[in-house]
Amino acid sequence: MATPDDCGTWLLYLSLAAKCGGDNPFRLAGFLAVCAAACVVTCLLHWCFPGGPSWGRWWWARRVGGAAAVPGPRGLPVIGSMWLMTGLAHRKLAAAAARLRARRLMAFSLGETRMVVAAHPDVAREILNSPAFADRPIKESAYGLLFHRAIGFAPHGAYWRALRRVASTHLFSPWQVAASGAQRAVIARQMVAAVRDMSAAAGRGDVEVRRVLRRGSLHNVMWSVFGRRYNLELDPAKESPETRELRSLVDEGYDLLGVLNWSDHLPWLARFDLQGTRARCARLVPRVNRFVGGIIDEHRAARSGLGAAPPAVVDFTDVLLSLEGDDRLAEPDMVAVLWVRNGVPRN
Repeated sequence: MATPDDCGTWLLYLSLAAKCGGDNPFRLAGFLAVCAAACVVTCLLHWCFPGGPSWGRWWWARRVGGAAAVPGPRGLPVIGSMWLMTGLAHRKLAAAAARLRARRLMAFSLGETRMVVAAHPDVAREILNSPAFADRPIKESAYGLLFHRAIGFAPHGAYWRALRRVASTHLFSPWQVAASGAQRAVIARQMVAAVRDMSAAAGRGDVEVRRVLRRGSLHNVMWSVFGRRYNLELDPAKESPETRELRSLVDEGYDLLGVLNWSDHLPWLARFDLQGTRARCARLVPRVNRFVGGIIDEHRAARSGLGAAPPAVVDFTDVLLSLEGDDRLAEPDMVAVLWVRNGVPRN
C-alpha cells in the first residue's frame, strides 16, 4: 500500500514530467531516460555492497559509517541471492560462507529481505537469545494458513507469551511428556515393524525410512493432540479416511511453507500471485477449519457430557478447551494452534 510520502513523490514526478513534456515529446523522453538511468545507478550502488542489494539499501538509507560490513555474496541486482534457498539450501549456504571465509556471520539478500547466517555456534546462540530476533518474518503462506496466530509466527508480545505459557505448562511439561510415554512406545513399535516389512520386501534394495518417520510423527500428533489412535499404515488404501484427509492437509501445508515464494521478498510482485500461493492457501484453509473445527466440536460435546473426573492423560485439544481466564483462547486461535501442531514441517 502506498504511503502519503510515496503518493507525494509520484505526484512530484508526474508534475515534473508534465512540465518537461510540454509541446516537445523529446523533453519527456529525456526526462524518462534520466529517471531510468537514476534507477539503474541506484540499483548498482545497492548491489555493490557486501551482502547484496537489500543490505546496500539499508546501509545507504542509514548512511552507516565506521562499522565493518558483514561479508556475504552480492548475488544479482534487485533479486540478490535467491538461488541459495533452492534445493539443498544448507549446503549452498555453507559453501558460500566457506568461499567468502565468513567464519562467524554471513549476510546475503533475498530480494528486498536482509538475511544473515550464523556460521559459528557462539554467534548462533547469541542470536537465539537476543530479543532483536524475537519476531520471525511472516511468510505469505504462513499468514494465509493462519500461522500468524500460533506460537511459531505470532509477534512477540502478550499473546505470544500466553501461547508459550500454555505450551510449556501443558504440552511440554515433564509430567505430560512422561504420561504420554506409552503412546510413543506403541508408535515406535509400529515404526520398527514397518521398517522391517519394507526391508523384507526390498531385499537388498534401499528402504525409504523418511516416509516411515513422517507417518510415525503424524500418528503421534494425531494421538497426543486430537486423541485419535490409528495403526501406522504405509499403504494409502489402508488408511482411515480421517488420517488420509489430515495427511493431505499436512502435505499441502509442507509444500506451501517450504516453497520459495518470490512475493515474500519482492513485494511489488505480491499483487500478481505468480506462484499461486495465495490461491492455494485460500483453498486449503476452509478444509483445515472443517477438519480441526469438527474435532474441537466433538471434544467440546464430550466434555459437556462428562460426569466423571477427566483421565490423567488428556490430549492437547482437551487442554485448550479447559483453559480459563487470560489463558483462554478463541476458537480461531485454537484452530491455528492445533493446525500448527500438525502442519509445521518436521522433516
